[in-house]
Amino acid sequence: MPDNLRLQWLSQVIQIQKRNESLDEHCRQLQKELSQSGIRSSILKGQAMAQLYGDALSSLRQPGDIDILVDCGRERTIEYARSLGDANPQWDYKHLHLKRFKGIEVEMHYIPEILMNLRKNKRLQKWFEAHKEEMFAESNGLVTPTIRFNLFYILLHIYRHFLYEGVGLRQLFDYYFVLKAAQGRYFEETILTLKEFGMIRFAKGVMWIMKTIFLLEPEYLLCDPDEKEGRYILEQVMCGGNFGHHDKRLSGAPSGKIGSVYRIVKHNLHLLSHYPTDVLWAPVWIVWHWGWKRVQLIKSI
Repeated sequence: MPDNLRLQWLSQVIQIQKRNESLDEHCRQLQKELSQSGIRSSILKGQAMAQLYGDALSSLRQPGDIDILVDCGRERTIEYARSLGDANPQWDYKHLHLKRFKGIEVEMHYIPEILMNLRKNKRLQKWFEAHKEEMFAESNGLVTPTIRFNLFYILLHIYRHFLYEGVGLRQLFDYYFVLKAAQGRYFEETILTLKEFGMIRFAKGVMWIMKTIFLLEPEYLLCDPDEKEGRYILEQVMCGGNFGHHDKRLSGAPSGKIGSVYRIVKHNLHLLSHYPTDVLWAPVWIVWHWGWKRVQLIKSI
């Protein structure tokens, strides 16, 4: 390996390690502050997933922002953000952007995840309510969801990103460690849940990626792999990456909210033949969410 490349990689590794240490500490601090305010919380995704990588790898996972679930509802979450000095916090149906730490994005979720299919989303929120206590478990000093919960939740998160924004290999690699940690437990009930939400085709494709790309042992696979679907999913992942940042098909999108809508709709067109029941709902959700937020703002006056 050329020396300049080796030094570049070593520098990036050190930066990743320091970033993980900082995020872990800020997660603990934020959970402590929320607890003191009488708000129960749980770290979702990112830093919670890093706990599953093991001592040798946890500090090497490329970190993102802090996602934290709060068990207090939207109105109380908005009040909390205002108590920290943010007079006009940015919020939507599922989360709020909290201005708490300099240089660190914090998303406070009062709803863990959504599907833009309004009928599925209604059932999904009932599922979350039925499994509420599984979202709050202790793990290495952090409160995080259980493995049983994450078997469905992390794959749901990947699915939602895949449908509406774009997903990267990092999210898929997270699910590799979820499957390893589950060790075959809770698979039957997870499969039933995936079927309920029309995600089994996607799950089979992801299992092909787990087996072929990440070399996951057969006993850890959630269901039988589907090579054709797996190759299609992998092609989309490699083409677009996380949030579709590298998707040349989305070039030329306008800026602002109009650009966001444009990217979602154009991204969906590539997926229409594979996941029509969820893709076709995206424009409906965008209009519904616009109206829903206007109603909430009027109610708050």
